[in-house]
Amino acid sequence: MTSFPVLRLATATLLAASVLALALPAAHAQSPSGAPIRLIVGASPGGSTDTLARSISDELSKAVGQPVIVENKPGAGGKLAAMEVARATPDGNTLLVSFTSHTINAALYSKLQYDPLADFTPITLLARVSSVLVARPDLPAKDLGELVARAKADGKDLSFAIGGTGSSLHMDTYEFLTATGLKGTQIPFKGTAPAMTDVMAGHVDLMFAPVGVSRPLIQAGKLRALAVTGTKRIPALAQVPPISEAVPAYNTNHGWFGVLGPAKMSPERTARIHAGIVKALADPKLRERLEDDGSTPDGSGTAAFAAFLQADLNYWVAKAKVFGIQPE
Repeated sequence: MTSFPVLRLATATLLAASVLALALPAAHAQSPSGAPIRLIVGASPGGSTDTLARSISDELSKAVGQPVIVENKPGAGGKLAAMEVARATPDGNTLLVSFTSHTINAALYSKLQYDPLADFTPITLLARVSSVLVARPDLPAKDLGELVARAKADGKDLSFAIGGTGSSLHMDTYEFLTATGLKGTQIPFKGTAPAMTDVMAGHVDLMFAPVGVSRPLIQAGKLRALAVTGTKRIPALAQVPPISEAVPAYNTNHGWFGVLGPAKMSPERTARIHAGIVKALADPKLRERLEDDGSTPDGSGTAAFAAFLQADLNYWVAKAKVFGIQPE
């Protein structure tokens, strides 16, 4: 009489074990170690890169079935953050939310402690970014064309505030001086905010600035917007023409944000993370916020992003030679 309940218990146990065995591969695909995903950002909290990382974290968490946390590791033009991700286990639990300096650094430093291409798995290009050339409010030229003409006529140096040495905004300055043939004095600052403060105060003539940070100051009349990088106007500053209208020789190379993992991540894990990020980028509110910052959302596939990174690195290596920059 007791054999039937025992048999039923044994059958139920066997069935439960079978179901668990079937469920394990799916659970493993979502959460290889059960640990949260760390989005490493090589910039301070509150900046454009940090804000974008936090904006994609929720959808990424849903896609992979893991918590996602953002960790800021600023300093050295993004090299500290990149180094940490390059050395991480390639399980997809440590990712880099990177920006243009990732490829520029290859042109500026002869001995990086990592390979910006070979030591990473490209996941997706998040967005391409335009910047804006701003001037002190009392600059006598009414537009960029007049500024260039006046500077060439009087032969005086223009002063440029540099908010981040070696940044894409710094490279914009080099490109502008090269394309116009003008003389310029570059004044380095410890960050974008103090650089803009000195331009607003009239101590420095010009600077290339992030659109999102400078737009309220432009609207308030504290800075004058002369032109945006790129070949066309952007929604965030629709009234501001592209540099190429006044300086046809200016060669635009957009800044960018992207997500990379350590080298040798599995294709399945990479695809799952990519899908979560693309879903986040489809959110209308996020797209609007990116456009307000002068960015164009992307979401490219991993192969396209890999090709983009290689082309961008080659571009900056060639430009460094044109600009006369000697790698450190």
